Amino acid sequence: MSVVTSAHIEQYRRDGAVLIKGALSSADVAQLERGIEQCYREERGPATVVEGGATGGATVVRDYASMESPVLADLLGSGRIGAIGSALMQAPSAQLILDQVFYKAGGPVVATPWHQDTPFLRVRGESIVRLWFPCDFSPRHLTVQVLRGSHRWEMIFSTQVRSGDPSAKEGATGIGDPGMPMVPDVARFPESFDILTFDVAPGDVLAFQGNVVHGAGGHPNHPTPRRAYAVLLGGPDLHYHAPRGKAFPSPGRMRGLRAKDDIPDAAKIGAYPDAFPVC
Repeated sequence: MSVVTSAHIEQYRRDGAVLIKGALSSADVAQLERGIEQCYREERGPATVVEGGATGGATVVRDYASMESPVLADLLGSGRIGAIGSALMQAPSAQLILDQVFYKAGGPVVATPWHQDTPFLRVRGESIVRLWFPCDFSPRHLTVQVLRGSHRWEMIFSTQVRSGDPSAKEGATGIGDPGMPMVPDVARFPESFDILTFDVAPGDVLAFQGNVVHGAGGHPNHPTPRRAYAVLLGGPDLHYHAPRGKAFPSPGRMRGLRAKDDIPDAAKIGAYPDAFPVC
């Protein structure tokens, strides 16, 4: 029996996000934890590190995690994650766009600025979902927060963050397409937006549409680590997009099948399973 119900699908389509409790079994959660630890501790690939402060709290992000961890590759290859994604998208299948491990140590937590995933990617369209699988409890004030309905704004925003944002950092220049509008200043005017928040626990999945605007709060000293596996999936009708700036390459191209993405702009990714593997 599918863990995704008609009520989940309705909320996902309406709000752009839904929390599915108990989406993974206890065995799946144990495998998820082993895979995250394997990806984090063996340090096989490059990582992005956001420092939390002098007393710790760093966040380590590893991209294309299933290529670094055979345990995560096995979990992803089981089809259970893809089935959740395809059910929410109401698509016949789900193809891998990007998967990442987020390993947040205990200590000071740096807020994640409000942003979209889409401008960092080489795909565009409605059939795209981010599945966030935690293996630790995370309270709503630190978990991903989303702007309800922002997936229906039909707007792609800039990858730049505002200079006054405490989590702003160098390095975003040249990513995505230039000339896009800035993300609304949610951090400054939170009362002007309908913000959805979620308490998440091991076994849950927080799903949100790939175009939704989202962020996460900070904390001066959160005592425990928070680890999660985040998978971006697209339906076969999702369109390839060649941005003018840098963007995440497709998973298949990361495996070295070709030197670069050479898919025609606006082509449907369903025709390119070598670049975007079916899950």
